Amino acid sequence: MDLSVYEDYAETLEALDDEMRFEYLLDIAKKKRGEPFPEEAMGDAHLMHGCMSRVWIIHDIADDRHYFRGHSDAAIVKGLVAMMTDSFSGLTTAELAQITLDHVRRLNLGALTTQRQVGMMAMLKHIQKLAGARPGIQAA
Repeated sequence: MDLSVYEDYAETLEALDDEMRFEYLLDIAKKKRGEPFPEEAMGDAHLMHGCMSRVWIIHDIADDRHYFRGHSDAAIVKGLVAMMTDSFSGLTTAELAQITLDHVRRLNLGALTTQRQVGMMAMLKHIQKLAGARPGIQAA
């Protein structure tokens, strides 16, 4: 299982204090501006529930691997969405089922706000549901 993108995010976040984490998430969101999200995908069919902000996630499959793209109407959340979709794109259904809430906890975003971490956990469940993964998402 290739989690190198996830590992890069986790290691960077571990090295940052809370204020710098906000800046880092905003930088991730700014980088995604160059990758337009399809306007037709910003409807109820792709709207994720369980997040205070509006979040849309789309899903494609190629060579038995799942690829995700997302968008949010809030800048920091857009960075969180990009982090999650980038981290877990390219995995198989079985690999996605192995991703646990501990992966989300390791990103240490609960230090920003508990609500954001809960939203990230909901996003993981949503990604796994889109991929048809039967997650064992309790703590590993």
